[in-house]
Amino acid sequence: MPTTRRDFLKLAALGATGLPLLGKSAAPAKRPNLLLLITDQQTADALSCAGNPHVKTPHLDRLAARGVRFAKSYCTYPLCCPSRASLFASRMPHELGIYGNFDAELADKGVPTMGELFSAAGYETAYAGKWHLEVAFPAFKNKKLPGFAVLPLAGEDPHAVDKSEKGKGLTVDSNTADAAIKFLKQPHAQPFLLVASILNPHDICEYTKCSALTKLLPDDPATLPPARPNLHAVEKLPSGWEQFARVYHGWTDRQWREYIYVYYRLVEIADAEVGRVLAALEQAGLQDNTVVVFTADHGEMMGSHQMVHKQKLYDEAAAVPLIVAPPGAKPAVDTQHLASGLDIMPTLLDYAGLAAPTSLEGMSLRPLVEGKATAWREFVAAECSTGGDARMIRTARHKYIAFARGENRELFFDMEKDPGETKNLVAESALAVEVARHRDLLKQWLQDTQDNFGKEAPPLKSKKDKANATGRGGKNKAAKGK
Repeated sequence: MPTTRRDFLKLAALGATGLPLLGKSAAPAKRPNLLLLITDQQTADALSCAGNPHVKTPHLDRLAARGVRFAKSYCTYPLCCPSRASLFASRMPHELGIYGNFDAELADKGVPTMGELFSAAGYETAYAGKWHLEVAFPAFKNKKLPGFAVLPLAGEDPHAVDKSEKGKGLTVDSNTADAAIKFLKQPHAQPFLLVASILNPHDICEYTKCSALTKLLPDDPATLPPARPNLHAVEKLPSGWEQFARVYHGWTDRQWREYIYVYYRLVEIADAEVGRVLAALEQAGLQDNTVVVFTADHGEMMGSHQMVHKQKLYDEAAAVPLIVAPPGAKPAVDTQHLASGLDIMPTLLDYAGLAAPTSLEGMSLRPLVEGKATAWREFVAAECSTGGDARMIRTARHKYIAFARGENRELFFDMEKDPGETKNLVAESALAVEVARHRDLLKQWLQDTQDNFGKEAPPLKSKKDKANATGRGGKNKAAKGK
């Protein structure tokens, strides 16, 4: 029987007194501090250390140079609330009943959460910045978080920002970093778990209507990055996603290049804030006893398949950066193992010497970081309900996407030969066995996680989510090329 939330919190509290945890030895006298850094809407290749010549992320590059970067890392759902719920509960969004940016009060889901487990085990737990489960910025709403102390943020309430003039990330991210830095400078009698959650590059969502973003465009168009190589790969899209490819229909390649340029500048702004937090960690003399993990909640389409933002299961939106940097790690890039947002919580628990509840879906990445031979998963799964209920199975070489309804309901890609996901191979006779294998993997996954995919449409509870689901979410006025 899976451990209940109440029972496991009792066991975690016992662990803080030095008693063994579920067969594990007692936690060491000096447990490591934990720093979890999260950005919002940063795709996996939006890092210069990932070989991207069009963006400069020196601070994350340095973090990667003292840890392990996972090249095949995926979120569970390319949207803020569902993905963040997985980060902090290690459960799939459908298991939590979270199908969009609504009904995401994690404390009400009846599962053990990250903050609660670490707090019960004697960790000092603090949270700075964006939460989005349920309210976006709890520091401005007098909102309590399950197991975390909410760090106060100075400055303007980002909920009230005029998005036509200044993005929310440009308003709040420096204050988030300041709050995290202040926490790191304080004395700590207990080991701590600090989460610093940076909003950018999420401000790209306001690109067509925010003057602060268009001011980032260069005077010299020669400095613009190229358009995405799969910009025009829009043939035979699933019917549920066709609407998204029409939103910016008519944009020139230059307009797409300008969009990408601004997106990368927002990534760099976020990197600078992360760098400030990492510098404070080092200046406080804490780096040698702190495990640092960096990831993002989801990616950004950047014009791939003529789409922007998230809520699609293409890699641009579903693949995210992931760096795990414990003290003394041997730097490496893991291009073999498939990682998931489900793994963040088990990994942190492992480094703290705390056993994970049996209810968690994820796996600890620690053995991989330490270069130990270990049995690993065959695939990672992701889901999305906006634009048509869809599920993804990503194996070592291939990706399979299935829709519950509509036309062109199956996609199958060879991710080695076609990383841009431009050629759907689902009907290729030579791959019939592989396609069938992926269908079987999905079928088993649906059964194992009690997923009602294809049986009933998930509820849409807010006007905003209903608008997104029908492609009518916002005016989406195209910015004019310079």
